[in-house]
Amino acid sequence: MKKLKIFVLTLLTVTMGLSLNGQTIIDLRLNEVLTNNVNSCEDEYGNHPAWFEVFNTSYNTVNIGGCFVTNDTTGLAAAQSGDKAALDAFKTCCYHIPAGDPATFIYQRSCVLFYMDGQPTLGTFHVSFTEENTRYIALIGSDGKTLIDLVTLPKLNADQAFGCEEDGKVAENRDNSIFAKKNNADKRKVLKDATPGSNNKVLSGEGKADKLAKNDPHGWQMALMSMTIVFSVLAIIFLVLKIFGWFSKKEAEKKANKEAKKAQQPAKKVSGGQPTEEELAAIALAIHRSCPDAGEEEIAAIALALYLYLDTQHDQESEVITFNTQSNMHWGQKQFNFKQDPR
Repeated sequence: MKKLKIFVLTLLTVTMGLSLNGQTIIDLRLNEVLTNNVNSCEDEYGNHPAWFEVFNTSYNTVNIGGCFVTNDTTGLAAAQSGDKAALDAFKTCCYHIPAGDPATFIYQRSCVLFYMDGQPTLGTFHVSFTEENTRYIALIGSDGKTLIDLVTLPKLNADQAFGCEEDGKVAENRDNSIFAKKNNADKRKVLKDATPGSNNKVLSGEGKADKLAKNDPHGWQMALMSMTIVFSVLAIIFLVLKIFGWFSKKEAEKKANKEAKKAQQPAKKVSGGQPTEEELAAIALAIHRSCPDAGEEEIAAIALALYLYLDTQHDQESEVITFNTQSNMHWGQKQFNFKQDPR
């Protein structure tokens, strides 16, 4: 049982570790880019800067704070080689996203919008480069050298967006990354409509209630499904209680049989099988005081019988001591058993 517990705990730890590693900043994708913003959207200052959107493809919250974005990856190869000076030089060409802003937490299947206005002092989501001469945008990990995603931009018209037709879907491979395999095609393309801060693919406005009313106008399917669920749950509860009662009954029977066997076991035999002189003397003294008219032989016989009955191995009896007495024995006559008056 102890080994099983250790195995389960180890499995849970490994699974949680894989889950944490599987849903981090590597699940972020450059979802949509608009480089010629005329009437698309305004920032918090009323301006129309170019913008790009980062989407969280995982199902947990990911913090983009501490990562880097850039439109110039010239020194990335040198930074990845392990040269610290080259790494520091490359970081200066990137915009470092502040790590202390709570707004950098991207919820599951959600996105954040960054403005390419070259004015990082305006806020966390205003990067240090502009759309001029920007042919691609790269998202770099917090170590400054891990390339998470890269999008190559075509020439776009006014208010024309380029990105994923399906949110976060940049490739067909399992890792959903253009770096997973060589010659892996990038699925991003020119979009029909720009959708900053919202889903790229417009979902149907028909809700679940509308669909249900359309497919089941009289409610028979819902009633049947509800009754099936209720009776299934009741059946499961009945089976669980039945099994629990059966196990409880078996345990009670085992316990009763064990106690019965224990009660049937004979008393333990004393070592030697013979009373000591002190024990015989104590029993004889007690009998002599209660029956002062009894003889020494009678007292010794009674003492020995009591000792053998109480302390030695014997069969199951009725706890009644019977003596085959003679009529001439004083201790066996009925009149001598009455309470005596004090002398």
